Amino acid sequence: MPSPLDYPAFKRFVIANALTSGVFPLSEMTVMWLFLQGLHNLFLFSFVASSRPVTRIFASPIGGYIGDRFDRARTYTLTRLATPVTILGIMYCLLTHQYLLGIVLVYVRATISQLNSVVATTALYTLVPKELMVKAMAVNRFMKEPATVIGTLSWPFLLGLLGAKVLLISSSVLIITTLLVYKLKVSPGRKDVGFLTGFRLVKEKEEVRGAVVGIVFDQAGGAIVLNYLPYIIQLYGGGSILYSIAQALSYAVFLLGSYLNTRYKNAVGIAVLNLVLKISVFISLLVPSPWAPVYAVSAWLLGDAFLEVLWISSLRVGAGDDQLSSVLGVDESLTNVGRTAALEVAPVLFPVGMFTVVSLGLALIGAEGIIQLLHKKILELEI
Repeated sequence: MPSPLDYPAFKRFVIANALTSGVFPLSEMTVMWLFLQGLHNLFLFSFVASSRPVTRIFASPIGGYIGDRFDRARTYTLTRLATPVTILGIMYCLLTHQYLLGIVLVYVRATISQLNSVVATTALYTLVPKELMVKAMAVNRFMKEPATVIGTLSWPFLLGLLGAKVLLISSSVLIITTLLVYKLKVSPGRKDVGFLTGFRLVKEKEEVRGAVVGIVFDQAGGAIVLNYLPYIIQLYGGGSILYSIAQALSYAVFLLGSYLNTRYKNAVGIAVLNLVLKISVFISLLVPSPWAPVYAVSAWLLGDAFLEVLWISSLRVGAGDDQLSSVLGVDESLTNVGRTAALEVAPVLFPVGMFTVVSLGLALIGAEGIIQLLHKKILELEI
């Protein structure tokens, strides 16, 4: 059976994606760290910290429309080249202590980055035939995740050596890797696509609607576990070493899930496995042990690895390749609304007791299961 790497366009894309993933932590962690140090104001810093989820809500549908309406190769190249320009602008602001202007550029960068991300995600799933999509996702993960780990581990040393100029590395790699994906052969665009196309497909196509609504509830539950992981570990008496172990283990488990996806392709089985794993996540949090959240984050990401295949298969069947960006944009927007809502509710529930947090999580996963049962076309997919 052919390999995804037999397709030159896909090979170019995943190499560029791996290199970009390696420098992404350098830019993301540098911006967060230096703005926190420079602003000396937690309220102002909250604008920096929330820039990505906030911009994803409104930028994702726009990115979906642009990705389907216009030539994806050109759109991908232009947004990719615009990102390092904004990174260099942020670096200038950090070096000259113009933090308010820097915050504005952080939002500009996040918006452009999300436009690019929607088109890039579509390219990943459509550069190979449908029968090779699951293998393509696994190949991408096995190249991308180790690069991300390397970038994350090297960041403290590079920051100490270069300070804000670490951002030069990120911007340079983005510019260079753009040459690898220049004139990537993806959809040339459709004139009949409008801004509301993604919303219409969610309304009309059962498999699309079930996938989108289900993932909103699923990832709202995930936000509680993943975003508050350091807090939960400390709450149960763990420290920074345990947090580091949890993060490293989660990468390994996610890669394991990506590999297992290439061997297991039953839609019903995948849906059940995801639900069982995520129910076990919240039940484990009732155990007052610092290792409980370590298990929780690992089990969650293993479930995510399986769910990703079912989710994208549903969207691709319902929307087709030519309109996939539109539904991905709507999906990303609604998912981040769910994540944001969960992140705002969780701080109110934690002081009440872990049982209330667990109850909310189980309710969200239960809602996901009901949605899948009500949209049976998802469970009938050939993956």
